[in-house]
Amino acid sequence: MFNGIKVVDADGHVMEPNELYDQYLDRKFKPDLEELKKLAATRPSKWFFGYFHQLNTGRPLGFAQIDKPLVRGGRRPEGEQPNPRGGFDPHVRIKDMDREGIDVAVVFATVVSSFCALKTVDFELAMIRAYHRWLGDYCSAYPDRLSGVAVVPMRAPDLAASEIHRVAKEPWCVGIYLSGHMEDKLLDHPDFRPIWEACQDEDLPACFHGGTARPPYGCGTFEFGNNLFLQHSATNPFEVMRAIASIVGGGVLDMYPRLRVAMLEAGVGWLPFWMERLDEHYQLMPEYVPFLHRKPSEVIRSESFFISCDPDEATLPYVAKVVGSDHILYASDYPHFDGRFPNTVKFTADRAEFSAADRRRILYENPTRLYTRLQ
Repeated sequence: MFNGIKVVDADGHVMEPNELYDQYLDRKFKPDLEELKKLAATRPSKWFFGYFHQLNTGRPLGFAQIDKPLVRGGRRPEGEQPNPRGGFDPHVRIKDMDREGIDVAVVFATVVSSFCALKTVDFELAMIRAYHRWLGDYCSAYPDRLSGVAVVPMRAPDLAASEIHRVAKEPWCVGIYLSGHMEDKLLDHPDFRPIWEACQDEDLPACFHGGTARPPYGCGTFEFGNNLFLQHSATNPFEVMRAIASIVGGGVLDMYPRLRVAMLEAGVGWLPFWMERLDEHYQLMPEYVPFLHRKPSEVIRSESFFISCDPDEATLPYVAKVVGSDHILYASDYPHFDGRFPNTVKFTADRAEFSAADRRRILYENPTRLYTRLQ
């Protein structure tokens, strides 16, 4: 609770251990898993995404952050590192949630979205389902406080739609984790329509969340000179900006009027600029967006659109005023190294510019409108 307001974390994370697949993977795919383990032994990174690129992309990785620690210098000026066990031990996580004042956490994968680079879609889906079994157990320890967002194989949209219908029956599932693109297809590509239809039919939001320097490589990844400073600063915002332009410009939210979307872990201070620029280009070149029948800013201000903020963004009150506080989500990013634990709730909501209604919307009302199964 924060000043009497219930708090829902719209985007926290688990840190799924590689070992979970030994227990939860369908035995049919054990040989594929053993092959993956052998590849893992050749990489400095302990995480699977450190070598996925070798399996089907054919592109060199070459990113410094895979081989070096993410934090090499001093501690952050504010906050502390959370206990990393909270990413895979729900009992540790609950204690950290209590410290921050988080009542309910919606958790996303850290690595599983990179399974799009496995050698076959069948193996990808099997690994995803193993993760879902593990996630179900993780959330079941505190079913009233922990919920999860499912991952689906976007490179096979029909299979993805089937998985959406399947996981919709799981008590932990409150949303679908998606990338801002897949291979050479952006979000307005007709191939993805089975995914939007399934999300709409099951009343599960489509949640777009990028990652740094790993499949499906975000916008600009290979243009940043293997420099983590550039990659981590820019890739997520660039990818989410492109995702907004494609899903809004492609008219997806008009074709599927009950579909809710959330753009996550990319900040929000740039959104007013991006809305203005998209509006300008809609006026200048409408022939390029034939399925868009209203200004992009109107779509973004609709009830279908949500975006998470970074807790300490100085421009957050301005964005809340211009875009509307009813579109902004509180998100902790726990337990990732660049979060602001244990002050994310305070940094987000404890601002003189915010009214009590603003705080209530950002901390509780907006995430429960997005994740309707939490209500």
